[in-house]
Amino acid sequence: MRRFGLTLTTLALLTVPGCNNAPTSPDEDVSFDKAYAGHSAGRIVVGGQIREGPWKISFGGHTDIGTGGEVRGNFRANFHSVSVPAISGRKFVATEIVGLGFAPSDNPAACIARSNWVMVGTLDGEPGFRARVLAADAGRIGGGAFDDFRLVIYTDEETPIPLYDTSDFNPARPGGDFPSVSDCNGPSRALLDSGSVKIWLAD
Repeated sequence: MRRFGLTLTTLALLTVPGCNNAPTSPDEDVSFDKAYAGHSAGRIVVGGQIREGPWKISFGGHTDIGTGGEVRGNFRANFHSVSVPAISGRKFVATEIVGLGFAPSDNPAACIARSNWVMVGTLDGEPGFRARVLAADAGRIGGGAFDDFRLVIYTDEETPIPLYDTSDFNPARPGGDFPSVSDCNGPSRALLDSGSVKIWLAD
């Protein structure tokens, strides 16, 4: 399968104390809303699709943390065809952003920044769901570097239950339709087949 990414020009990153801390994996038993702290402001714009054999998901959205701490944005994802029947063919639409964080890459030669983005929303208009997006910005085209992306759908409750995970990084999770790769931090995300991830970091 031919893979390609579309990114904008590389942006300078600011060094902020604490930003080199490793992100919390969604597979760890913690409150994932609070994970991935480091930058007090930043912005992410995503749009594109991931495909693997019969499986396809398309997505788009943007969000940021303003200098006053407010979180804004929107996100939606279409699960055109996935291996979990309860999710396949449905659309997630965010209604509130509840967690957002940014960090620079552990491998800046191949990837410039990472983001961790948690939201509540609906599936085909039905409330009671959460989504978590983990994405990384390669910052350039070519050279074997690609933007990457992971999407996990949970129930929206005190102890969220994962309903679908794009990544095969955790075999116990439902889904795992897209191979886990990453140039940025850990083999937990899928390469974009089209589209882009663009992340701006600020202090």
